[in-house]
Formats: sequence, C-alpha cells, structure tokens
Amino acid sequence: LNRTVLRQRSISGLSVDCLDFGLIIDGATLSAVLKSNQEGGGHGNYREVFLEICRNCSAVLCCRMAPLQKAQIVKLIKASKEHPITLAVGDGANDVSMILEAHVGIGIMGKEGRQAARNSDYAIPKFKHLKKMLLVHGHYYYIRIAELVQYFFYKNVCFIFPQFLYQFFCGFSQQPLYDTAYLTLYNISFTSLPILLYSLVEQHVTMETLKREPSLYRDIAKNSLLRWPVFLYWTCLGVFDAVIFFFGAYFLFDNTTFTSNGQLMTTNTQMMFGNWTFGSLVFTVLVFTVTLKLALDTHHWTWINHFVIWGSLLFYVIFSLLWGGIIWPFLNYQRMYYVFMQMLSSGPAWLSIILLITVSLLPDVIKKVLCRTVCPTATERAQSTRPCLTVEPSTIFMLSQSSSRMSF
Repeated sequence: LNRTVLRQRSISGLSVDCLDFGLIIDGATLSAVLKSNQEGGGHGNYREVFLEICRNCSAVLCCRMAPLQKAQIVKLIKASKEHPITLAVGDGANDVSMILEAHVGIGIMGKEGRQAARNSDYAIPKFKHLKKMLLVHGHYYYIRIAELVQYFFYKNVCFIFPQFLYQFFCGFSQQPLYDTAYLTLYNISFTSLPILLYSLVEQHVTMETLKREPSLYRDIAKNSLLRWPVFLYWTCLGVFDAVIFFFGAYFLFDNTTFTSNGQLMTTNTQMMFGNWTFGSLVFTVLVFTVTLKLALDTHHWTWINHFVIWGSLLFYVIFSLLWGGIIWPFLNYQRMYYVFMQMLSSGPAWLSIILLITVSLLPDVIKKVLCRTVCPTATERAQSTRPCLTVEPSTIFMLSQSSSRMSF
C-alpha cells in the first residue's frame, strides 16, 4: 500500500493532471487492511492509507467480498473525515447489509430475488435505470422541493406582513385586515393547488439535458437553492410585495374624502369604502400576485397547470362574489355583504389592482431578464450547448495479496 501511494504521488507529480486513477482490491486484502489496527504488530494501521488511496481515485472496485465486508466498506467511508453521503446499490440478499448501512439504499429487482429491493429506500427494475433516477428524478425532486419551501415562506410573508403594518394604522387594536373566511382559505384553497402541482410536475429543463450534463446535478448537490442568500432573497421579495400591497391601497384610499356618515366621496359617485373594502383590495392583489409569481417560475406548462393556476384565481373571484353577495343565515354578522361587488364597481379599484400587481412582479421580471442576458445560470448554458465526448487516459492499480504492482 505504501509503495502504491508513493507510485501514485510520483505519477501525479509529473504534471499529468488529466489522469484518472482507479483501484481494484479483493476481499482477502481488504480483510487484512480492516483488521490491521486491531492486530497491531509491525504492519501498522492501513485504514488511513487505504482511505488516502481511495480519495485520489475516480473509482474503487472491491471484488470477491463477503456480505459483511461490503457493509464495512460503506461504514469506513461514512466515518472518514469528509463524512460523505453514501449510496449503495445491490440486487441480491448478500447486498442487504451494505444497503442498510448506506445513507441511501437502492435495490434492483432481478434474478437473485427481491431481498435487496425490500430492504432498500428505492427499488428499480434494472441497473440502467439508476442514471435516470439520480440525474433526472433526483434533480427534479430537489428543484421542486426547494421551490416549494421558498415559495411557502414567500407567500406567507406576503400574507402576514400587511396585517402587521395595519396595526400601526388601527391603534394596535388587533383589528384583522382580512375577513375570517379569507384568513382560513388562503393557504387551504386560494394558493395551495398551484404550488402543489408545481412540486409534482415541474421540469425546468428537459430530461435529455439532465442526462447530457451531469454537472448540473453537482450544482444542486451543494444545496445551492436552500442556502441563506436564496432564502433572504425570497423573504425580502415577500416584504417588498407586502409593502406594495398595503401602502398602494392605503394611498388610494388616502386620496379620497370621507363624509360624516362614514361614506367615501369620489368625484362622480358616492360609495361605501371602509375597512373591509380596504382589506379585500389588499387581499385581491395578494392572491393574484403570489399566483402569477409562481406562473412566472413555471417552465413546464401542461393543461393541468393552466387549469389549476387560472382556476384558483377564478375560484377566488367566484367565492368572493358569493360570500359577499348572499345573506348567509348561519352567520351572526354580515360584514362582507356587498363589499367585493362594491369594490369591483369602482374604476380606481380596478386600476389599483392592475397597477399594484404589475409593480409587485416587476422586480422579479427584471431579475430574470438580466440573469438570462448578462449572467446566465449553468442550467441555461446547458440548454444551449451540445454534448461533447472526450476520451481521457486512465490508470488502474491492482491490489491483492499475491501482487501489488500496477496491472493496467
């Protein structure tokens, strides 16, 4: 082992950085390596030497291994100073201990039975499906779950922050800005289905691109979409949009004059614009903005995406019309009666809704345009490149009890 390490270092020192090293070791030699620290004597501890060789190799092949040795290899790699995430793939009963020891176990349903598949985290019918499972489905899963987490924080910041700002204008009386029905249905009905569908079917790039560019998987393996800078961006975007919702509607109301009986005087007509109208205006802009924000982030459009996104907005409008257009017998109060219809009958309210939605979405649109033109991401670059196959030289070391020389 020591001679192999020295030989490897001498080869690497020849400025041949393009070489890829591989290691082949049999079960008998591995048993001696793993037991070296327990036996003591003059042999010393070869575990660290073995790990050093493995760290400098692109691939390590362990052949003629006992089932327990497979698990010991995984445990040895897990306990190394890098603490990597391990994945084990097996197709027989002799691979069960290895699959259980690894962080992620994948079982292949083959001719050797289904013991490995039954004890694994994921099961695939053939080994060739492993590439698609990791590079495609694993990539999609991370993108979807990252967007799901960040979007939930974003839309709830947009939802709660206007209520927080409203307390400074209502004498800290804990008066709610939104109606109780809106408070209840916001996360249940109005904004839940679009992000749920997004987290199930979104494909930001095609499957062929992901298979062609494995480096894209390396980018997300660093957890780039769930880091603090990305989280702070979504949070600040939610605060910005919430400020636009609240103060945009507030300044619209501030440019009008109330009469002595609580009515609001406009130029040509006389309307009842009060607390619940103000809250309904803010909530309408909120629902439309967060839904359209998700529509801007959607890359893979299907008929069900259109149905859920535009259907959610239509459902909100229909619900608001019914909730405020009927005197419900089971309610002790009718504070929302005719509020939504009265708001929609006002021209300034329509202008305010359209203007506030546009201003809220504008920063995100500008960011997307600048990123695509000035500094495109790796995903956008991968979509415009063609696959390029290169053949690089490689060196494989053969380690066994009978010989420690380089075989090929």
